[in-house]
Amino acid sequence: MARVKMEYIDCRNYVLKVFLAVLITQFLVTGQLSAVELPLELPLWEKVPQDYAVRNDAREQLRSYKAQDESPSGSNRVFSQVSLPTYAIHRPKNPNGVGIVICPGGGFRDIWIDREGHDLAIWLKSYGITSLVLKYRTRVPSNNDSTNTWPKYIRAVQADGRQAIRIMRRQAKELGLRPDGIGICGFSAGGHLALTTAIRPEGKVPNGKVSGMPDFAGLFYPGIPDDVEQIMETRAAATNMPDICPLFIINARVDELTPVDKCFDFYGMLLKIGVQAELHIYSKGSHGFDLGTGRGKSIEIWPSSFIAWLSDSGIIQQKD
Repeated sequence: MARVKMEYIDCRNYVLKVFLAVLITQFLVTGQLSAVELPLELPLWEKVPQDYAVRNDAREQLRSYKAQDESPSGSNRVFSQVSLPTYAIHRPKNPNGVGIVICPGGGFRDIWIDREGHDLAIWLKSYGITSLVLKYRTRVPSNNDSTNTWPKYIRAVQADGRQAIRIMRRQAKELGLRPDGIGICGFSAGGHLALTTAIRPEGKVPNGKVSGMPDFAGLFYPGIPDDVEQIMETRAAATNMPDICPLFIINARVDELTPVDKCFDFYGMLLKIGVQAELHIYSKGSHGFDLGTGRGKSIEIWPSSFIAWLSDSGIIQQKD
């Protein structure tokens, strides 16, 4: 029985813990209020499935930094040691049918929730795009804990990504979305999460459950998995699997943490198997350029290029 209690989270305790965590967070950041009111943070899971449970007994931590003057949210918070994943949905006044899960970066140790999450979501609202900002589980490595290895953790965090997609797809009618217009994007480690969610097959979806596969993906200075070539070869060889969704990729030439050569190699793999993809490499900006403001003239317009790509790809459908 003790093992079951460790691997499953009781729904009522989970919701209560998330509510208290949000309350404490709001209390801690009262000295640096957001420029806009952010949407309600909700629990990602009712119960975390046993297959995707990882042990993390650490208490969630929060750090706050001064936001840039151009920050749409006016806030710059960083979460770490996240064991109770949550989400918040930004709803535009006039939704255009497109929804996107945003995965902030932070090396799977931190979640830069505002700079690489809420800021983009607020910006996208003006284009009618509905966004779900995902605070996924982070990893607290333990050399002596076999329940918290990297393979187990990455399966768990990918489950968080798919669950966020399912939440949007289940609520598609209420949110004004097309069920086939829901994607995922991410920055850095969040880009790694978005990438693997897009290229790894989901497996058979049980009757009555919606798919957690994205219809498109945006990879912003993404971490490229070391085994990406193997994943792509396996995916290309399995003709019974669905096609890989369209991909939009950006990076800066001088990025030393997620080097551009890995983006080039990955893009070449996509072209080889006929995946619809677009790659942008900017001469200015380094790792972590978020919305690009103040980093250079061309890099500042990458969000507009993303919108243009969504239109060119038919994901944003033009009204007659």
